[in-house]
Amino acid sequence: MAGYGSSVPPVEAFRRPPEETVQCTHLDAAMAKASCAKLGYFHDPYTDQLIRSRSTHSSPLIHRGYWSRVEAIRSTVLRFLQRAPAGGVQVVNLGAGFDTLYFWLREDPQRWREDLVYFEVDFPEVLSKKISAISRRQNLWPMLDVTSMEELTTRSSTGLREIRTKHCRMVQADMRITSELQQAMDVGFRPDVPTLFIAECVLVYMQSMHGDGIIDWAAKATTAPSAMVIYEQTNPHDRFGKVMVKNLAERGCPLLSVFDYPSMEAQKTRFLERGWSKCSVADMNEIYSRHLDQSEVERIQKLELMDEFEEWHLIQGHYFVLVASKGEDGWVQSVSLLEKGVEEN
Repeated sequence: MAGYGSSVPPVEAFRRPPEETVQCTHLDAAMAKASCAKLGYFHDPYTDQLIRSRSTHSSPLIHRGYWSRVEAIRSTVLRFLQRAPAGGVQVVNLGAGFDTLYFWLREDPQRWREDLVYFEVDFPEVLSKKISAISRRQNLWPMLDVTSMEELTTRSSTGLREIRTKHCRMVQADMRITSELQQAMDVGFRPDVPTLFIAECVLVYMQSMHGDGIIDWAAKATTAPSAMVIYEQTNPHDRFGKVMVKNLAERGCPLLSVFDYPSMEAQKTRFLERGWSKCSVADMNEIYSRHLDQSEVERIQKLELMDEFEEWHLIQGHYFVLVASKGEDGWVQSVSLLEKGVEEN
């Protein structure tokens, strides 16, 4: 198989063994994202700065798959921020790596909210690299509301550097241990304001008990209407799925919970049984063709020639976006970008 069918999409293709660190070599993911940005798939001048302009060029198949993923997550975040009432709102990006969503939101007044606090949680090995990169890029500091290193970083109780500014908190934790995750969020996290949790290709690389714990923790973390969006692999039992699982296992990064939750329906049930009251889910074929801005789809399809359509549809059919929500307020029940034609509770 060509493209990313032999290695799966860029971010998750380079995960380290979850039983050791449950983390990805995020540099590979960031390089693929920077490659997309350079070709105009989406606006992101920040990733390239954080990875020190390492040169790379991915295939059109990877670029298109990565664009659909980024667009789906960004659209979900914007829907949440646009619908949540004034008075405080939070985003918690679990396993954020070198993700630059915070900067993308902050750069545009149409996207940004002054009452937003954005949290990123990741392992110390990953977080320290990102903070070091941000420390070297003083042009990013104004977006973090600081003018000096003393304002930018602080030390955690374990002596590790973290960022705890007015609108952005980057903190370290082993997310598999919910007590550690809870403690890490003790940097201004408020249970009484609407919160969106993000987990992109995080839970699937953990034992199911650990992923279940995170889903349950997120549902209980707030008393306000909240939501959670995840993106990860599915359908491990068919021919393509078996190849996908085998390739990742051979790379030393097995999908530890994909067989416990092998379908989108199983994932939906997983969330509904752990504190979330509404759940919508669709694979990336449906997301791409029905739920993303079709004018943007037409635009990016003109950027590069791609002829691996059979493989493209196979890959997209083995990835999904799920949006779960809790709360009776109508606005939170409508934050999913999945609309008519998608099974909902």
